[in-house]
Amino acid sequence: MEKIGLVYINGNVHRLVLLEVSGTYFNVFEDITENIKLNDDIAVSGLIRAIKAKESLNVLKMFRKICDNYEITKITSVSSNFILKSKNQKSFLEEIYNNTGFNFVIMQPEDEAKMIYSGVINSVDVPKGLIINLAPEETNLILYNRRNIIYSKILPFGTQNLAEKVGVEPSAKDAVSKMIDYVKKEVDKIDLASHLDPETSFVGAGPIFSTVGKLARKSTHYSLDIENNYILENPIFEKVFDVVKDLGLDKTKKLKGISEDSVDTLLSGLCIAKALNEALNIERLSISGDTLREGLIYSYIAVEANDKPFSDMLGYSLENIRAFKDNKYSNTSHVYNLAVILFKQLKVIHKLSRAYVKALRIAASMYDCGKRISFDNHEKYSFNVILNSSLNGVSHKDVLLAAFTCMCQNPDNLNLSDWVKYKDILNDEDMEAVKKMGVIIKLADQLDKSKRGNVVDVYCDILGDSVILKTVVKGNADFEIMEGMKLGSTFKKVFKKYLEII
Repeated sequence: MEKIGLVYINGNVHRLVLLEVSGTYFNVFEDITENIKLNDDIAVSGLIRAIKAKESLNVLKMFRKICDNYEITKITSVSSNFILKSKNQKSFLEEIYNNTGFNFVIMQPEDEAKMIYSGVINSVDVPKGLIINLAPEETNLILYNRRNIIYSKILPFGTQNLAEKVGVEPSAKDAVSKMIDYVKKEVDKIDLASHLDPETSFVGAGPIFSTVGKLARKSTHYSLDIENNYILENPIFEKVFDVVKDLGLDKTKKLKGISEDSVDTLLSGLCIAKALNEALNIERLSISGDTLREGLIYSYIAVEANDKPFSDMLGYSLENIRAFKDNKYSNTSHVYNLAVILFKQLKVIHKLSRAYVKALRIAASMYDCGKRISFDNHEKYSFNVILNSSLNGVSHKDVLLAAFTCMCQNPDNLNLSDWVKYKDILNDEDMEAVKKMGVIIKLADQLDKSKRGNVVDVYCDILGDSVILKTVVKGNADFEIMEGMKLGSTFKKVFKKYLEII
């Protein structure tokens, strides 16, 4: 296990990320961002002024002290290519190095595009898509298929400089229409639509899409506050756009959760998204919660992940959680394997489709995660742990089903008032599914109660109103069989059959 620091600067922010790394697995334990707008100086004079350089240096010195306090063994320093626009870049970087030891690698535009792609492709379950990343001074368009980039384009306008490019004040009455028209004309020049086909999905990345997703969830009273993999339907986007458009014209209005200073930036970003929606007929878009930070980590720290994006993002997420959250006595891998076996063997009686497999995998892999809060009735506490874990490659419904499944290891934990909170995502059929999967996972847990892996396989026979589970064991598994039989009454209640384990 290695502790690594990642320092990143661009024209607007300085950021320090501290993480533990083990191979391709990582755990972020600190993330500090300071807003320092070096771009403003460069745009006016082509130089980073002394006052801003000092402010930058003071922040980076503090980053260095924080790294030393945490006994960080390795520090990677990365800068976006904004620094190349500064005439005094060499003296600026030399002073930083002499005072902090940070030796910055300067990314080229194509490097930044790959970084964005790496962060997004390892977070959302979209096999073929166009990534739209809205940055302050540029817009990245990255088309991929089967986890390979097949087209990439950088448009020279973003959320902070679009109005300037168009030559309008964001508060002007015709600003919105002019910005949209400008973006559509620029998109027409690259003939982006010719690179797409009906199977191409769309992914939104960057802070603006995160904000839009948050506003969309609030406006629709969406029951989950999860950013990654949120599906933004175009009618909801239009609703958010109309609200923000009015804010841009009237600064006396305020939007909850959005600072007054960021309204112009949000409006410009929405104009870019609106223009692309119209130009490409985007009906729905997945929002990626992982872009900058995770892209940097995959690109410069966990580089093995960047060399070949994960074919099973969910599996990687679960293994990543295990690597840092499980203790040396953990048996989650064995319980997971037994749960998958039982799910297959009991298919005749549970009759659940493959649509529930991802939820089962999450719940089985995190079956005892509630113990991090309290041992007593830990199945109940697992609900919030799962909802607040970083799980990639799965839908919001999968995550919610997994949380309820883990809770339903004790079916008495499930009450209707909790369930109806999520009626916009779940249905009555799902309720029966989580009860069945919960019992299956609890049975897998009982069959490894000694945590010695004595039960290695299970075969199922169904005889009338009885289910006979035949265990394949190594050594003596009498204790595990006895523990498994304690679930007999619960099994009968959920599956309507008697359980016998031999």
